[in-house]
Amino acid sequence: LTYGSSRTIKMFLKAALDKKLRFTVVICEGAPQNQGHEMAKFLAQAGIECVCIPDSALFAMMARVNKVLLPAHAVLANGGLVAPSGCNLVALAAAQNSVPVVCLTGMFKLTPLFPHEGQDTLNDLLSP
Repeated sequence: LTYGSSRTIKMFLKAALDKKLRFTVVICEGAPQNQGHEMAKFLAQAGIECVCIPDSALFAMMARVNKVLLPAHAVLANGGLVAPSGCNLVALAAAQNSVPVVCLTGMFKLTPLFPHEGQDTLNDLLSP
């Protein structure tokens, strides 16, 4: 199962297909941007069997999933992720069903920052 759309996950799944592995990808649509539909279209054109589900069906489908692949905007120094909106719900559903979660991202997205480092937080609240 994956959430939304990620170029890294697309290339990972395409490489797995090139190694003649058989698998089906369940893709959460990632509302409101619905990037999952774009991901499903790309994977279907590559010859990968995929199913696109609404985000609300995530808990129902998680019992049938072997592993979860998540993208990340950044990987923090303590191992935390800055990930697309909705990935927390996916991780919680996976934890509830004892499904392993793997984050696929490039080395350039590793950051030395911690999530709550005084003034250097990720979401600064400033006046306009």
